[in-house]
Amino acid sequence: MRTSHRAALAAAVAFAGLSAAIVPTNSAADTRSAFADQAVRAGLTAAQTAGLQQRVAAYLDATGGRRIALNKIAAKGGTILVTVPGETYARELNGALDRSAPASALAAFSVDCPYLYFCGWKGANRSGDQWNISKCGVQQEIPDGWNSGGSWQNNQSSGTRARMYGKSRNPIYTTPPAPYGPVNGDWAPVWYVQAC
Repeated sequence: MRTSHRAALAAAVAFAGLSAAIVPTNSAADTRSAFADQAVRAGLTAAQTAGLQQRVAAYLDATGGRRIALNKIAAKGGTILVTVPGETYARELNGALDRSAPASALAAFSVDCPYLYFCGWKGANRSGDQWNISKCGVQQEIPDGWNSGGSWQNNQSSGTRARMYGKSRNPIYTTPPAPYGPVNGDWAPVWYVQAC
């Protein structure tokens, strides 16, 4: 009788005294479980987790993107990092946040704009959801709901300029050469950004 690879791996894990729950699978239930575990490790409350789920679902519906972490979406040549409800800055959910820390220390948890990217934030001073793009020659639509305020940073290779376009894809602004920013701006007239 032939034993499946997964069953053999589970038996080996059980023999080693480890939980068979760590045997990787590709089911949707396992993905939901991994995201639930990430919420627990990050110290999120049930209300924060539920609120985050709703906000991520809205971005997924609008972009057709793919969820790659509890609060991160891969969409149209870039990523969107969604801010946890009740927090000011977007952050990778790699561990628990000390909520008793002063606001200036909490800002240190925010994600910087990676090198070779153009980054936008929904709010001023790098607050709110964060959008990172790097693909050259493509006008990428800004996230839905970014209708006012905001901030951005051009952290591409030295001298590279990003371009912003209106609803009719008309040019409205060219950034100073990279590295530049972060600066506060207004997303209201912007519909598309071309990173380079």
